Amino acid sequence: LQLPRLGPKSCSKTRFCSNPPVNIASYCQQGQKNNMMLPIASKFVLRKLSCPSFTVHDGIVYKSLAATRSTVPFSSQSAATKEASVIANTSDTSTSKCPFSTVSATLDSIHPANMGREASRPVPILKDVPAVPLLGVFVNAIPVIGDWLNDNFYRNPIVTPHNAYDVHYEMYQKYGTFYTTYIPGMGEGLYPKVYMIMDPEEMKKVIRQEGAHPRGGVEALKPMIKWMKKNHFKLAGAGTNDNGFLGRGETWRKYRTFMQTDLLSPKSASGYVPGVANAAKIASRGVPYYAADLNTFFNYAAFDMFQSIMFGQLSKLADPNTPSNPVDVEFCRLAVDSLAYLVRMSEDPQEVIKDSLGIETEIYDKFEKTMDALKDIVMEKLTHFIERRDRNELDDNERNSYFAHAIERQRAEESGIDESELMQICLLMLNASVDTTSAFICWAMVHLSTNLHVQENLYRELKQHMDASEDGMLHAEILTKAKSPYLHAVLRESHRMTPVYPSLMFKSNSVADIEIHGVTVPKGSLVGFDSYPIGMDPQIVDQPDKFVPERWIGDEPIQARKGTPAEVLDSIMYRDPFSQGARRCPGSRVAVNETQLILSQLVLDWKMSAPDSVKSYRDVPYKMQTLLVAQLPEMNVEARV
Repeated sequence: LQLPRLGPKSCSKTRFCSNPPVNIASYCQQGQKNNMMLPIASKFVLRKLSCPSFTVHDGIVYKSLAATRSTVPFSSQSAATKEASVIANTSDTSTSKCPFSTVSATLDSIHPANMGREASRPVPILKDVPAVPLLGVFVNAIPVIGDWLNDNFYRNPIVTPHNAYDVHYEMYQKYGTFYTTYIPGMGEGLYPKVYMIMDPEEMKKVIRQEGAHPRGGVEALKPMIKWMKKNHFKLAGAGTNDNGFLGRGETWRKYRTFMQTDLLSPKSASGYVPGVANAAKIASRGVPYYAADLNTFFNYAAFDMFQSIMFGQLSKLADPNTPSNPVDVEFCRLAVDSLAYLVRMSEDPQEVIKDSLGIETEIYDKFEKTMDALKDIVMEKLTHFIERRDRNELDDNERNSYFAHAIERQRAEESGIDESELMQICLLMLNASVDTTSAFICWAMVHLSTNLHVQENLYRELKQHMDASEDGMLHAEILTKAKSPYLHAVLRESHRMTPVYPSLMFKSNSVADIEIHGVTVPKGSLVGFDSYPIGMDPQIVDQPDKFVPERWIGDEPIQARKGTPAEVLDSIMYRDPFSQGARRCPGSRVAVNETQLILSQLVLDWKMSAPDSVKSYRDVPYKMQTLLVAQLPEMNVEARV
């Protein structure tokens, strides 16, 4: 391949360009000499070339056949699109004398990993986000001069509780699909490094190297670990250096195995559907009453549904026709507040630094008091249930509940779990059951209320099933993808546009070094999978801001994506909002069932539309609580006839 000499007409800003013609093949033949420089023109100049054979995407220069130009920024492009091949991958360091030829490439750019690969599978270059010690990329957190330093030198996006989607997309635009960032509280050391990737095949490499004791996101919840140890929780390894369930040793495996039994398997999860469906049907009555405060409604509905799983009881907190138990109302408030405080302490750089220095902040004090009150409520509830069980006072629904089965398993000689540990496990489960599930439901409701034709399509699908139902109830078989493909497509499209967090998966290669995009990543590194930006890139997804569930229905759209950059969106890494691997959310299956059931019941019962001021999901503010939660506007609610 021969790049043409860049003359005066190629760059209007200068009289001549000193870049000589470059014979790329001669550099490739010297494959492993990574220190050689490849002087090529800048992206600016390359875009000016009259030759139609070149295109640039994400800092990568491609040669394409005339028929199709493919600009795939990661390595998962299929063999069906072999027309594109990497020529060079530009860096930010210039050796050219042309002031506008601001990028050159080393032989790292014509990456050795590409030499043995199909030419259609380019490898993105690793980029590094500028950072400072301890605070990482949060330069603006430096007292007094932080904003000035960031504005004039570092230029990192400023993260707030209200702009996570925009920040992640801006990072993608600026640094591409493979970069290192530095996040205090997550990465370790003076520069808390995290590798961010977007290629699902590369992430599978990390998962395969997790080992028997994989790293989990809960390890970053240091304030929770501190509180649990302070309260002598065996679950957190009180009195030891092991953090128990919030660590990664053998005790983690013991607790995890116990917790997920009767919860994670499809059979176990579907067994709870009748109780959850009943709770959702009762909760739906509260929609008109809570139309101006639907965030509270969905918190109450999530509580009601999980109570039916945990205890086999109908708490009816979301039903305004049933007197509310003040203790349950207080529990919901405490659960939401405690996790919001916890996330703030885990993500606010100043809170993280103060915690590392042993300083208890005002936020930690609020968190501790909230958790103390929540613990008292939960322990009393659990104790009362155990006493009723031992007196044989439970009804059939209660006897089939998660907690009833857990008591039986705990009391078996081989369980290795004592009663206090069982109750601590259930405390964590109950604490996480409210805000996490409701966040997913809130975003789905935003999209349905701003796309009424989608809501009507979903209603027709569900109504058809209900007309054939003998008891007028939603059942597990109705929730299957085969029976309700549009329901699944609505939730998939909601996850693409507004995931409950842009990067839900952070893993560590605990076993050995691995290669990611040809770069050696040392053993024990933290790797994050950023699943949001690719699905919102207009070069990959047609009209990404448009809510189109039909993208995910049937085989035809999947076949159309094959061999294109959008093919990766069909990977399980992009489809599933609950992570992957051994540290996958243990309540993921029941959470999906809860979401499907409450959403289906609401659409069957009510036609809900957003106010005139809300034209699309972008008009709905959100904030970081446990996850990114849409702040729902007052809805127009009309009963279905």
